Amino acid sequence: MAQRIPNEPRLVPKKPRWTGVDMAVPRGTLQDAGELAVLAPNIGETRHRFAMVVSFDSEEALRQAVTNHRCAYRDSQTVEELNHG
Repeated sequence: MAQRIPNEPRLVPKKPRWTGVDMAVPRGTLQDAGELAVLAPNIGETRHRFAMVVSFDSEEALRQAVTNHRCAYRDSQTVEELNHG
């Protein structure tokens, strides 16, 4: 059996380190899509030609979506009506 040489790189991949962030995908609601303007206290109005608005039930769900760079969403009743009506 081969011996491991000290300071030699490991060939076995390490397990991902726990970051303290829940990796469950936060769920939001697609409220609207299209051109929109965002009002922010620091910079005022910013226009986006192609955008969608996804809202969350809690600040924590929003924070997880931003931190993990992902979320799942469902259509709001208004969006469903626009798509099917």
